[in-house]
Amino acid sequence: MKIIYKMAFRNIFRRKGRSSLLVTVIAIGVFAASFAVSIANGWSKGVYREFIDMQTSYLQIHANKFSNANEVTEFMDKNVVQQALDAVGEVDYASYRLKTNALLSTANTSVGLTLIGVDREEEMKVSSVYSTIESGDGSFFESDIVRPIIISKRSAERLNVDIKSRIILSLQDSSGEIQRVMFRIGGLFQTNSKSFDNTTAFVQKSDLMPYLNIPGEAVHEVAIVVNDLRECDNVKQKLSQLLPEYEIKKWDEIYPLMQLVNAWHGIASFLFLLLFFIALGLSTTNFMMMSVLERKGEFRMLNKVGMSENRIGLMIIIETLFTTLIATSIGLLLCVIAVSISSKSGIDITFLFDRKSGYGFGTVVYPMIDKIDFVHIFVLVSAIGIFTTISPIKKVLK
Repeated sequence: MKIIYKMAFRNIFRRKGRSSLLVTVIAIGVFAASFAVSIANGWSKGVYREFIDMQTSYLQIHANKFSNANEVTEFMDKNVVQQALDAVGEVDYASYRLKTNALLSTANTSVGLTLIGVDREEEMKVSSVYSTIESGDGSFFESDIVRPIIISKRSAERLNVDIKSRIILSLQDSSGEIQRVMFRIGGLFQTNSKSFDNTTAFVQKSDLMPYLNIPGEAVHEVAIVVNDLRECDNVKQKLSQLLPEYEIKKWDEIYPLMQLVNAWHGIASFLFLLLFFIALGLSTTNFMMMSVLERKGEFRMLNKVGMSENRIGLMIIIETLFTTLIATSIGLLLCVIAVSISSKSGIDITFLFDRKSGYGFGTVVYPMIDKIDFVHIFVLVSAIGIFTTISPIKKVLK
């Protein structure tokens, strides 16, 4: 058996021209497929990070009866929640928010949205919305404006307002009374999610609290950042035991669509690799056929000196495996180099998606490749390489 491995390995280098051509074809195919998967991985991670950093954080806590209706009366005690969070070591940061529905009105029109009352320092540790406020579009509660409100550029266009414009905010307090108060535009943000931008505004918690008629330590929502995304399940379990009367949700439970995206991303990546390498295998089948048929004399001679047909077939398969593994290694190495370069600067896909489209992801993708992708590629290339030699082996052994 050892002699077969030696002969197979030597045969690769004995026909350098043919082997080099086959290695080049497979290596280019592996590089193209793996780099395409790395781009898809980067895009997928960008979508997750967009939702986590801008909208959901890692975990959220609400009162059990709190719903999308944002009822002012369904609040929690901040001290109770804070005590529980302090007992969980994996929790890094938390933002204690007020949350209610409000109507923003100008002389021309009105817009209904969700109003979030935050503490600036707390919010900047759990959300990256502040980073989307560009120079000239105000700030995230850093100006000397009295009662500032931060709205999206999309909402500003609908309301026809700009920085420092006055706006009337109408909301319902805990007793059902309508409260109206004047705010001024303090900043304009723009995320990559049109739905979030069209339905969300921020004010300082201290400016909102007097108009809700609720206790001073009341909070409607707590957004949490943990030290590792993979610890979310563990932290959720601990908090559920400490706060059984409250509802704790992970980021993918807040937006169930993210669970579907996560599941389908893995399936789609594997199917893409499978179809790509099947196509690559079909395109190299004729090459393998010619490569094997031109060696009929060699195989006939080996058969006469005592090598069985099965061993000849096994030698051809081993040659193919050696060649494909060398080519795959070269292709993946090129992919790793390309990913290491492009992951720093990113790949701008503005030509495909306008930044203002608001599909929920950015126009710069940072490619990344996972270990499981390497495993899939090696397995698929090896399997398809063997299948492409079956037909040539049958012909030459007839």
